[in-house]
Amino acid sequence: MKNDYLNLKNKNILLTGCNGYVGRAITNKLVNFGANVIGTDIKKQSPNSKLKKFIKADLSDKIQVVEFINYLKKNLNKIDGLINNAGYVGTSKIEAKNFDKIFYNEEYENLNLTSTIYLTNSLVSFFKKSKSASIINICSIYSTLAYDYSLYTNTNMKTPMAYGVSKAGLMHYSKMLSSTVAPKIRVNSISPGGIYRKQPKSFVKKYLSKTSLSRMCHENDVANAVIFLLSDLSSYITGQNLIVDGGYSNT
Repeated sequence: MKNDYLNLKNKNILLTGCNGYVGRAITNKLVNFGANVIGTDIKKQSPNSKLKKFIKADLSDKIQVVEFINYLKKNLNKIDGLINNAGYVGTSKIEAKNFDKIFYNEEYENLNLTSTIYLTNSLVSFFKKSKSASIINICSIYSTLAYDYSLYTNTNMKTPMAYGVSKAGLMHYSKMLSSTVAPKIRVNSISPGGIYRKQPKSFVKKYLSKTSLSRMCHENDVANAVIFLLSDLSSYITGQNLIVDGGYSNT
């Protein structure tokens, strides 16, 4: 049947950053397609009720990452999919007082890149029992593009350089890992455009003027891309960065 290509029934999918806006959208979409979602997040609010299992962990803390990995090894037989969604974004409240601090900010580099790489490398052995293993790293259009600072003029929005640099590193890690773990595991990244978060009207207006589809990204746009890259519809796709930006990067 045609729907079999999108069937994720009984697949164990590990999702980091499961409690955020994007994480919840991804969870809901995965569950709708039959997946068992094991989620982790640092956030204290109630975890998404649709999760098969929730494990609270701060993935920027090496000790907690090791504890999380040990928990998975004791309690899971296999993992069919890993979605690295946890990370600091451009709006995260991290102080940046000068150019060097913006560029080399350890918080961004540690969570967005170093911890994600460590976690992923540690879990590769879990995929050996899966018949359709897939790793997806959530990146950003700033993985490939420089900031257009004119978008942020007369707003309080910050654009730390460390964010784009760390996401660019994660995107390239995806490509390098894809050749390392092939042919048993597929590895891809998703680079969403700006997601609507009630940004200032001046920002939204300028952003839309640069976007072919005349709207900002929604969480479900990212979730739909995740389903595609986890499913058999993308069984011959690996080492790619799927840009989901409504045509922003075309301008």
